[in-house]
Parts: sequence; C-alpha cells; structure tokens
Amino acid sequence: MYAIFEAKGKQFRAEPEVTLRLPSLDAEPGDRVTFDQVLLAQRDDRVIVGTPSLEGAAIAAEVVRHGRGDKIVVFKMKRRKGYRRKQGHRQGFTDVRIVDIDLGSPKSGATPARGRKAAPAVKHEAKAEKPVARKAVAPPEPQKDKGAEAAETLVTDSARALAEEAGIDLSDMVGTGKDGRILKGDVQKAIKARGEA
Repeated sequence: MYAIFEAKGKQFRAEPEVTLRLPSLDAEPGDRVTFDQVLLAQRDDRVIVGTPSLEGAAIAAEVVRHGRGDKIVVFKMKRRKGYRRKQGHRQGFTDVRIVDIDLGSPKSGATPARGRKAAPAVKHEAKAEKPVARKAVAPPEPQKDKGAEAAETLVTDSARALAEEAGIDLSDMVGTGKDGRILKGDVQKAIKARGEA
C-alpha cells in the first residue's frame, strides 16, 4: 500500500514506516503532522486517482528531526567588470516517519486508474463520425464569372486606361503578350489603325 501526497509544493511517495525527507516544516521533533493533499493511492491492488485529490484521505507522520543539507557554493561573476560574489548555502529539511495512511471510505469520488483508459476510445469514435456529417452538409461553392475574370487578368492597367480614353473595345482584341495579354502597344496599334481607316 502506498500513496502520493503533496507537501510544500512537492510530491512524495508515502509507505507505512518509511522515513521521508521533506522541506522544513514548522513542527518540533516528536510532533505528529497530517498531510491531506493525497493525489493518488493504491488499495487492494487497485490504483485510485484523485480529482485532483482524494476526499477524506490523509497521511499521518511523526517528525523525526530537523537538519541542513550539504553545503553548495553559489558563485556569480561578470567578466571585465570586476564583479565577483561567492556565497554558501545549506538547505534546511525535516525527516518524517510515516505512521498511518488513511484513504477514507472507498466511495470518495475518486476515479480508478483502470476505468480511465476506456474514455479516449469513445472520444475517438465520435471524432471519426464528424467529417462524414460535414461533407454531406457543405454547400456548393458559387461559380465565378470566367469572362469577367479573364478580361481582368489579360489586360494590363496602362492598356485599359489608354483604351478607355480612346474609346476602344478590348473584348474584340487579341493581345501579343504572355497568354494573350493585351499590352499598351496593342492598344496604340489599334488607335493608329483606326486613324488610318
């Protein structure tokens, strides 16, 4: 039997009669402390997961001792600036011995880990049906006027402006540019031909 609990912003695995090293707690050696943020537990070969924690579950522990960890050296420098700072640090800790793991009643609103694997399969089946419905409902795209589009893409701006000034109809002309594009020179030739006629 074991449980995962949260204390001081970290998670720990608790088992009966096991000593754990936690960040410093505000308690004297010999005092009993209780941790009620139990996230996960195993009972009767079944893993129970909290949402986010198990209701009614608690872990009782006894404070064994306080201490300080190994010394580390924190050294900071900035090159070419003459800045040097050296500092030592020893992190405080509290050793606790797990006395009891109480998971409360079996119906604590927790979700068994085995039952959680079936949920994604149902979601996956629902996703497979959605694209079929979208294809059937999708409206047809409106058709564009190909004549107007061709007239816009096959005439340069300068040729169109010159043709409007001279009053020449571009729909009857065949251009000499790429893909039959009507160029300014084509319009000038048409104006010259009309003048000679």
